[in-house]
Amino acid sequence: MTSGIGHLTNGIGDLAGRIGDLAGGIGVRLRDAARTRLTLGPTRPPADAPATRVAVARARRRRRRAVLAAVTVTGLVAALAYASRSPAPPSNRETSPVAAPSDQAPDDQAPDQAPADPVSPGGPLLDVDLAPLPGALSLTALGTRDWRHWGGTGADSFHRKAGGTGEIQDPGGERLEHNAGACDLQWTDGTPTARQEGTRAGVFQRGAGKSFTLGVAGSGDLRTVRLFVGTFSAGARLDLTLSSGGDPVVREVALAAGDRFYQYVIRFRAAPGERLLIKWQALTVTGAQNDGVALQAVTVS
Repeated sequence: MTSGIGHLTNGIGDLAGRIGDLAGGIGVRLRDAARTRLTLGPTRPPADAPATRVAVARARRRRRRAVLAAVTVTGLVAALAYASRSPAPPSNRETSPVAAPSDQAPDDQAPDQAPADPVSPGGPLLDVDLAPLPGALSLTALGTRDWRHWGGTGADSFHRKAGGTGEIQDPGGERLEHNAGACDLQWTDGTPTARQEGTRAGVFQRGAGKSFTLGVAGSGDLRTVRLFVGTFSAGARLDLTLSSGGDPVVREVALAAGDRFYQYVIRFRAAPGERLLIKWQALTVTGAQNDGVALQAVTVS
């Protein structure tokens, strides 16, 4: 492109030079004709005067045409010379990039999305996990709000947290005492026994269909309940429900011979005046006299 513009500029320059030479020749001829006329002065018309006047008129017309042509040529030469000296500068404008299509909806509104399922942070909640049992644990540490332990000084005996909230509800019932637990239970804030370094005592019930039932009062806040229970050659089931309704949570233990103990970690939230309801029931037993379900302790934090 640049080479083509250079050739065009050179051609225009040559043409301008030729036109300038032509205009210069015409100008020289006009000056010579004027000088000749001044030198010779006025001439006496010959006898055929009319014919001479016609020739003079024609000569004047030719001179006027020559002058006009010279002026025109001079203007054209000047224009061409200017054009050849001042070529139009190339355009430096850049083409604006075309914006890529946007996924944004009209009016700066995001595309419709399916709303997430609403979750009430203060609504009812209930779930449970099975946790391993260590060799020893502290009811004081686990039951920051309240705790209770059964047995130790008779089938009807129990210990509880001194100054506890009283959230744990036990309707009582016929029970037997045992000392077969798999974990040493300890506390330092109990009543009527203030301190316990480690006990494996608890209570139990004989036979299929027998059960323990407990309640824990709701407060509207999330609570963690740890339930320490066992089986003596029995199959059992844990039923958890909220007194306000909703689906229960159920966990089962298959029938097996021998003594087995479990720690269930229950998380629940219930409104004030509502309760968590706990039922630990023997489903089947192997048939020995003392086969059934056992209860040791419960904590609330």
